[in-house]
Amino acid sequence: MISEAKSFPLFHQESREGWERVSHERVFDHPHVSVDAVEFLTPNRRDKPVPWTVVHRKAAVAIAPVTANGEYVLIAQERLPVQQICLEFPAGQIDAPVPDITTEMVTETALREMHEETGYALAPGGTLEPLGWFLPSQGFTDEHVYLFKAEPVCVVSRPNPDGSEHISPARLVSSGELRRLIAANEITNALTLALYARMAAKGSI
Repeated sequence: MISEAKSFPLFHQESREGWERVSHERVFDHPHVSVDAVEFLTPNRRDKPVPWTVVHRKAAVAIAPVTANGEYVLIAQERLPVQQICLEFPAGQIDAPVPDITTEMVTETALREMHEETGYALAPGGTLEPLGWFLPSQGFTDEHVYLFKAEPVCVVSRPNPDGSEHISPARLVSSGELRRLIAANEITNALTLALYARMAAKGSI
């Protein structure tokens, strides 16, 4: 049952009062990332356009799976840009242009990515709780990541990650161990830190 996740606000990037894009040039285009040279008039800078370079990426999801015993499901994934194996919560991109994204697409992507990367799925009666979104690098990219907590989850299959990924078997940690890993700088990726912070702020961890 995931009715709790059916109705939640989506990130919108429509024009807001005081923001005006006065020039735009696509300087690099690729299915996974594109780069624009833009100029904006902003709410506090109306006399002269501000030049900027904006990187566009697909919207994404990140999920904190929790077992019936209260353990959190983490994966260790090879991340090529930083040449590290990162311990993190499962996550993935939403394969749709941002204006076309619906809440159903977001929740379906979250459940699919959790299943593919960990082999876990919602247990009978489980819920997928939306925790808002966060901006991983707001001075650089318009990418935004929807956050979820899935509880309880159970093993239903072996992990089946994308062919371009290398993910180690799921690792179960207690809330105390998760906190220790973060404090010891053994977890350093933004999506896992954001999920932990959002759950902590809501008092659910």
